[in-house]
Amino acid sequence: MAASKKNIKDSKYGLSGASKKIGVNFWRCFFTGLEKNSATEQLFFIELEMLNPALSPSEPLLGFKPRVSITEEDLQYTLAGTIAARNLQSETIVQPSYVVVRVGMMGAESKQLCAYHSIKSMRFSSKPFTIQMENKLFSEDQLSGYINITEEDYQKHPEYLSDKGYASWNLKYEVIRDMEEGYKNSSERWFPFGIKTNFSGMISFDGADYIVEPRKCMGYMDRYWGKTFPYDWFHISSASLTSIISGRVLQNSFFAIQGLFENKVAFIGGFEGSDIIFPATLSKRQYTCVCDCIQAPEGEEPEDNKLHWSVSINNKLWVLDIDVYCKVKELSNRVFELPEGNRKVLSVLQGSTGTGEIKLFKKNRNTLEQIEYAEITKAVCEFGHEEDGEL
Repeated sequence: MAASKKNIKDSKYGLSGASKKIGVNFWRCFFTGLEKNSATEQLFFIELEMLNPALSPSEPLLGFKPRVSITEEDLQYTLAGTIAARNLQSETIVQPSYVVVRVGMMGAESKQLCAYHSIKSMRFSSKPFTIQMENKLFSEDQLSGYINITEEDYQKHPEYLSDKGYASWNLKYEVIRDMEEGYKNSSERWFPFGIKTNFSGMISFDGADYIVEPRKCMGYMDRYWGKTFPYDWFHISSASLTSIISGRVLQNSFFAIQGLFENKVAFIGGFEGSDIIFPATLSKRQYTCVCDCIQAPEGEEPEDNKLHWSVSINNKLWVLDIDVYCKVKELSNRVFELPEGNRKVLSVLQGSTGTGEIKLFKKNRNTLEQIEYAEITKAVCEFGHEEDGEL
């Protein structure tokens, strides 16, 4: 099933009104590329984030950029001993305001590159949907751009929260299966508008070229906007499922889990043509869920240590259990500034090599009928909390 017109429209939605000055608007996509010479698989992400964009429309403000507030006069008084140094505030802390494009690769060799812009420098069109900043393009069927972070940039600008390196990408995409549900209230929404998306084209990272093919890309896209990020961030998604019951690769099966929303996660999935949906807007009477991310029992070798994501959901009709593991050495730590400022951040552990199992049961009076029992591979796993940020 292709994307609905309503969902295509919603995927373009941006912050409006007062939320432009205090809010986050977040597009992101994941896809796999094959290294041109070795055919090695590598999962990539591309993100577009608007953070309080109208607060500083002409110039990007990064919350971690040092801004000395001591005047020349204050300095002279301090040197003369007429004012106590402890009474001086050496740095002004600002509320962040910018548009940022991030491109990165995930796994044991993870890294990300970030480029910041102001909303004034962004060219926007709704028909057809297009967002362009310098050489970076986001449209309803194409992603392209280039980022270069030099050694000098890396040393002088730790506030970029970026690694050094360069990347370019030129991709076409087609949403094969969309989902418009997930979570929605008066000021916040999440939904996987491209839960199954075909990408094609090329991406280059630090001189290595990767071919992106529709049949092998494992493409996924989602949207989030709200006054701030969920402080407890929990995500699992995968389209690589193999039935343990039949042994068949489940070509038309996929799922995404996102939270926490009102202490619940949303589950959005399809199993060979049948949708199973638990939007987090449903009440506790309509479904219950338990989720966690904990350290798994230690392995024999340190490199075998893993984190364990677990989700259990049930209602009057369905019981769903998911367990996914990812090696600690294959996780990276990412930091997202929060709209509130004060150097508060969402610190997220992220991996792309999660493996595990998903079990789906249908209730039939006092018995459970097993509908599917599948192995999960190549799962994107994320877990994070609010923290005080540091450079």
